[in-house]
Amino acid sequence: MNMENMEQDEQNTKEIPEFYRDLKEDLNQNGLWYFTFRQNPKARRKPIQTPDNKPHKVDFKWSDLFGNKTNQIEIEVGSGKGHFLTEYAKKHPEISILGSEWDKTWAMTCLERLIKKNVTENTKMLCGDVFYFLRDAVPANSVDAFHMYFPDPWPKERHHKNRLLRPDFLVEVARTLKSGKRLFYWGTDHKEYNEVALDAFDHFDGCTVIERNTVLPTEGIMTGFETKYRKEGRPIYRSLIVFEK
Repeated sequence: MNMENMEQDEQNTKEIPEFYRDLKEDLNQNGLWYFTFRQNPKARRKPIQTPDNKPHKVDFKWSDLFGNKTNQIEIEVGSGKGHFLTEYAKKHPEISILGSEWDKTWAMTCLERLIKKNVTENTKMLCGDVFYFLRDAVPANSVDAFHMYFPDPWPKERHHKNRLLRPDFLVEVARTLKSGKRLFYWGTDHKEYNEVALDAFDHFDGCTVIERNTVLPTEGIMTGFETKYRKEGRPIYRSLIVFEK
């Protein structure tokens, strides 16, 4: 490559906004998808919006992940080691379920469990920021339910900004859920974060907490964290929320 072409490539790279993300499957591991920055896949910044105040929209449809198996789509936000995801997927081969984790190590750990349990036909793993994936890629009215169990509570006040369950996240949940009464399953052991989350649900238009803090584990499936916390005697807060539109 001559110097002129190298300079042109460098200029083209500079013109690609660093906050643009692309959705790509791992070349060496089927079922693992990355939603990462285009210019620097290792970047960890979390920009709120593009300079023109509009999201960078990704050309995405659920068939890209699940082929023709897209009648019922559910998303687990923060799958951890994948215990709930694998057991739920075994019970429901008719549902296509996307698990998600920001950290690649956790995403791979979860995928390995999915592979071991032979449920990769109806599950995929997303490695990336699920808020931006919802905002910039997921079509409106295309998701049947959300599950969010025992997320990192970011207990220190200076870290609260990292919490996902906030009003702008609920905007994307409401937008992407199909029309009708659609469910959001919520669970945590952290009392203060639970109160913040329920307050967000209570004040979001079209959202109703139909059972507060006393819901049993979804279909009897406890996450790995929940099993541990219950043995330790920690209080568990599980709620069921419905979005109507």
